[in-house]
Amino acid sequence: SAVQPCLSPTLSGLKSSDKMKLYSKDSAASLVASMVRRDKVCRSLILVGEKGVGKRTLASYIAMQLLCERQDGTPCGECKNCRMAQKNAHPDVIWISPSGKSENFRVDDLRPVVSDVSVAPNEGRLKIYIIPGIDKALAAAQNILLKVFEEPPAHVAFIMTAEEKDKVLETIRSRAIAINVPLASEKDCIAALADNGIPQDKAELAYAVCGGNIGRCIEYASSDGDEAIARVRACAQALAKGDEYALGKSLYEPDRESAQKLIRQVSALISDACLIKQGVKPESCFKDEAELIAGQVRLRGLVAMYDCAREALTKLSGNCSVSLTCQDFAARLAGYRV
Repeated sequence: SAVQPCLSPTLSGLKSSDKMKLYSKDSAASLVASMVRRDKVCRSLILVGEKGVGKRTLASYIAMQLLCERQDGTPCGECKNCRMAQKNAHPDVIWISPSGKSENFRVDDLRPVVSDVSVAPNEGRLKIYIIPGIDKALAAAQNILLKVFEEPPAHVAFIMTAEEKDKVLETIRSRAIAINVPLASEKDCIAALADNGIPQDKAELAYAVCGGNIGRCIEYASSDGDEAIARVRACAQALAKGDEYALGKSLYEPDRESAQKLIRQVSALISDACLIKQGVKPESCFKDEAELIAGQVRLRGLVAMYDCAREALTKLSGNCSVSLTCQDFAARLAGYRV
């Protein structure tokens, strides 16, 4: 089937009357701007960062950088290409999505791209394919794109995103430039939340819980935050006391999405405890709980706990049993305490 342009997800902070806001992503945009000004644009980019950090928003901005008629590295927001891109209606900005419920790309999801790259752009100087979550693509699906990356047509560019760069095949990584997408500063994060209609007090609390991950802050501020905080604190208390039963109870969550949110927050708590062990004072709302855990667990155990949390999140992104994964995570945390 032919590849068709499709709308990107809602762009955080992008109002219909405003230029796109980057919220602490200026360094990444500056790198691309330099390429544009020198006419030395790498045709394959991988934006790397955790879920919710703003990779898709940055991908949309970079597409505007590449298509803007001024070609000075800064989207003008006024030319035809910029206006269409801002409205998510540019025919040469093509978002590729998995066909099934799973986030994993399959060969048939990416095969049409290989056929479509030979077709010239409709409006802009480039045809830009945005592939979110290339690290979740099956190896066979990634391989099907290899020939395109080896010999890309002059009118084609790829912008990919990944949470874990190491899960992208080396043959693709070696033909692309990886750009780390940073967390937002406290000022920028709270400004982004304000632009999304979140009150100042909720925005400050969300930042204290989730840090500079704007997506997670919005998600947190829009949910029952008090219950989430209580669960993480209960987990910290159980972990510090070595109460495996209470730990398992606090971490039990049958819903996949809710389990992912909970384990991400526990992961951040453990990360704060690691910082405390190394003499750094975190500024999250869980700093007291982090200090409690740091006083009970050695640094080596905390590092193992953090790795365990990342493994659990990887499992939950697949088709594993949610309840069994949560139970296994709780048992392993208890075991690392000694």
